[in-house]
Amino acid sequence: MHIITFAAQKGGVGKSTLAVNLAVAAEASGIRTALFDLDPQESATAWSERRQEEAPHVEPISARRLDQAIDAAAASGFGLTIIDTPPAAGTEAAAAAQRADLVLIPCRPSLIDLDAIKRTAQLIASTGRRGSVVLNAAPPTATTLLSDARTLAEATGLQVAPAIMRERSAFRAAWPYGLGVTEHEPKGKAAQEVAMLLKFVLDEVNNCTPARVKA
Repeated sequence: MHIITFAAQKGGVGKSTLAVNLAVAAEASGIRTALFDLDPQESATAWSERRQEEAPHVEPISARRLDQAIDAAAASGFGLTIIDTPPAAGTEAAAAAQRADLVLIPCRPSLIDLDAIKRTAQLIASTGRRGSVVLNAAPPTATTLLSDARTLAEATGLQVAPAIMRERSAFRAAWPYGLGVTEHEPKGKAAQEVAMLLKFVLDEVNNCTPARVKA
């Protein structure tokens, strides 16, 4: 079982939105997926309560139950576990990063957000895990802005995921129904970007493909 942790020092960067959409896309590709919600706001849990489908499995847990929950997911045959952590690079994020094969750091392409990822980068470095910045909620036509954001992000020592997540109304439209954008608008641009992010993630965790991950 592979483990992906979403972590970010700053709130409001779209961490939970990306976590649930990645989980939905992974399930659709044939990977049995669990999403553990460590965020006290329980945004991912609230999303799942609006959802009619049982999968992906979404469960609110505390940091002290994290190891137990991960071991139970592996024993139950899940192929992928995604962990959504609270804003701030605190103990919950550190515990989740420690168990991860890959840590994703969502970041809006603005200076205030890019400054905030420095502490998250330090946390990831302390765990010895791999981390990738996901530029999120980028203006649809921003080119120079994204180039500058990539340069600043890479200066922290983290790689930047090639999948750029743009500001799309589909994310807001799908959320109230407990849907992912790949379900709400399967042929839309947001769905294509989520699919690209999933491919990047699977490539990063030991060059996995959906066929090779235990479903």
